[in-house]
Amino acid sequence: MIFNMKIYNIIYKGTLLAASVAMLVSCSDFLDTMPDNRTTMDEPSKIAGLLVTAYPQTSNVLINELMSDNMDYMGPRNSLGDREGDQMFFWQEDKINGNDSPDHIWSRHYNCIEQANQALASIEELGGAKTEELQNTKGEALLLRAYNSFLLVNEFSMAYNSKTSDKDMGVYYSTSPESLTEIQTQTNRGTVASVYEMIAKDIEAGIPLINDNYKVPKYHFNKKAAYAFATRFYLYYEKWDKAKEYADKLLGSNPGAYLRDYRALQAIPLSTSDQAVKIAEAYCNASLDCNLLIQTSVSNAGFALGPWVYYKRYSHTNYLSETECIKSDNIWGGTNTIIWRPFTVNQGEANFALKMCLPFEFEVTNQATGTGYRRALNVSFSMGEALLNRAEAEIMLGQNDAACADMTIWMKNYFNTTKTLTPTSVKTFFEGVRYAYDDTDKLVPSMKKHLHPRFTIDKEGSVQEALLQCVLNLRRVETLHQGLRWFDIKRYNIEIPRRLIGSDGKPSKNLDWLKKDDPRQAVQIPQSAHEAGVALNPRNN
Repeated sequence: MIFNMKIYNIIYKGTLLAASVAMLVSCSDFLDTMPDNRTTMDEPSKIAGLLVTAYPQTSNVLINELMSDNMDYMGPRNSLGDREGDQMFFWQEDKINGNDSPDHIWSRHYNCIEQANQALASIEELGGAKTEELQNTKGEALLLRAYNSFLLVNEFSMAYNSKTSDKDMGVYYSTSPESLTEIQTQTNRGTVASVYEMIAKDIEAGIPLINDNYKVPKYHFNKKAAYAFATRFYLYYEKWDKAKEYADKLLGSNPGAYLRDYRALQAIPLSTSDQAVKIAEAYCNASLDCNLLIQTSVSNAGFALGPWVYYKRYSHTNYLSETECIKSDNIWGGTNTIIWRPFTVNQGEANFALKMCLPFEFEVTNQATGTGYRRALNVSFSMGEALLNRAEAEIMLGQNDAACADMTIWMKNYFNTTKTLTPTSVKTFFEGVRYAYDDTDKLVPSMKKHLHPRFTIDKEGSVQEALLQCVLNLRRVETLHQGLRWFDIKRYNIEIPRRLIGSDGKPSKNLDWLKKDDPRQAVQIPQSAHEAGVALNPRNN
């Protein structure tokens, strides 16, 4: 899809300036796309080059943010949205099929799997992975097949759980280089459990082969990124010991040394859209130890989740931030403890508080007309998320002191606080916090949500439940605007509203409610796939 490009500059204090045409070019060679040269896969370098096309050029970041409790609704009369945004926000079937749509997520991720499978087949045609270069390429291909399948099953199926996933519909797990657009193998959805088994097999086979034989490792599945992926995967797989094992390999003995420098980000001036892009690019810098895998996509995410007046009908509002997220009075302290302060605007139709973490770029395809593709960069795996993933695994393993130590390291890096978390202090804090939406109208907010995971946790008010509330809060801050909160909502079966924000900036009523076990947690199968024979996900009548 081609867009005419207009960016609205925003002054730091919130003044909206005039629109200006912008033509931004890519900041990395990673945006270049290699041609599909499968017919001449006769050299190791060509096979490695083919894998550039196995990294998804589409993104689930925007749709996942819109579906999560990180967003509120400014109302249908707010001009800064559209029909597709409304469909995604209200967990409806997307019938527009824009660049961030389920249709594109489905087709492009399967195309990436096809490229990974072709690379694996070509390696075997050369006699197998007998050199270090081919071993690394094989490892990368296996991880890419696993990663793309992981994204698909988590988007279009219910969250993995050991109780029902052997019956819940999964997605087709392709292991051969057939063209998935020409055959109907996708109709074999299998189960969520069977998909997870295949992902685990590919991860375990792929990681030992990775030797970081790349020009720019952060744009590929390098060893650390692979460990981070395995940590997230096994956390979702309820294999807490495996999640911790891979996190330990990644984080080492001093994880605090590899976390993001938020003071450096706060020191960058912010008064124009160009400076906003520079802050986000600094966040995604490939030279930073905290960034493990950086990906680009044809997506509106960087524009919609940045400081521009676009898609602000759906917004991480100041009210939401102050009552549930970064600016809330939370276990770390008050607003004055924030090191990297969110950028806030509350003027006209725009009301938002956001982090500058998704660089918005524009790939020009026609210099004369200034048209092209909107692109977004995203840090897909980071040391900060991996540290909190380990903390969650430690909580589930009963290693509460270790979990508190990890959460304290993360908290002191993001907030200027002297507090040290202990199981007792965490339990005491959350005992004093009411649960969200317990009022009759389900409008009273809180960072503490009722948890209904399909795996077993201790009862409400217990030490374990309080620790889980804590780590979920910290990870919500860490991954804000990156789509991962939606997967925590699914995994913990959290009920969330669709709140309409009134003229006073506060919720006026709920327009919809996502209940626990709601089948809408699984995004509906795209119509194009369904027409090819793929079974639809169930919906309540």
